Parts: sequence; structure tokens; C-alpha cells
Amino acid sequence: MKDEFIEYLNTIGITTDALHERIEQIYKDCLDICPEEVVDIFVEEYIKEDGSRELENVDFFSENYQFSANQFLTKDDYNLVRLKKNFLLFRIQKQNYDFKKATQNSRLNLVVKIEGNLTGELKASKENCDFLKDIFFKYFRSNLKD
Repeated sequence: MKDEFIEYLNTIGITTDALHERIEQIYKDCLDICPEEVVDIFVEEYIKEDGSRELENVDFFSENYQFSANQFLTKDDYNLVRLKKNFLLFRIQKQNYDFKKATQNSRLNLVVKIEGNLTGELKASKENCDFLKDIFFKYFRSNLKD
């Protein structure tokens, strides 16, 4: 796995060897499935009522595709979505976040709607909000359908 992916995982608190190995296996599957070079990673997560972080999905991005592993801790359930000019709507929900610098109290949710009436949601908390913001600007905002 790329060094910058491991650095990202460590930054958001995913530091155990077991989690790194699981994500590495998913990354290898992604390389077999995605037709382009994978350049970004994002882990969808949120804070539970007890204050712990719940990891949901892991996403890998290439220039034109998003590869998602749903409920990646317990399943091999993958989606591959073409990003180019495919989005009809974005809904952004934020708490304690100014799109500049995340805090420990920051929360950010992005809901996307694509053709065929399909929707998806990406969630982030704490420092991961800055990464979701970057993913939104790089891959989603520029691909709003004409």
C-alpha cells in the first residue's frame, strides 16, 4: 500500500497492524478491479454515542472511479462507481466545521445523488473532516452533471 495511504490511516487513528492488513487486502482487490491508477483513500466513519469511532466503509479513488468496500471490517462487499459528470445533487451537513480546519468536535456528512435515483453517503469526524472536504472538492464537486 502507498506510504501516503498509511500516513492517512495513522492520522485518523487507524494504527493497528490488523486494520492495516485488512485495508491492504482491500486495496489489492481494488487494484484488480479498478481500471485506473488509484491515487486517494478515504475511510467513512462516525462517532457513536459512547464517543468511540465507528469505521464503516473504505473508499479508493482514481481519476474517474470510486471503489468502495462496504462494512469493510466484516465483509467483502464492493462497489465501483464512475465519477465523471455523474452527480445530480449534493447535500452537505456539518457540525463544528468551517471547511478550513477540523477540530475534535467536527462532523461532516456528504450525501450524493446519481442518475438512476441512487444515493450514497460519506461520513467523517474530527480530523477526517478535512480529508472528506478534499475528496469532495477533488472528485465530487467537479463532476456535477451538466
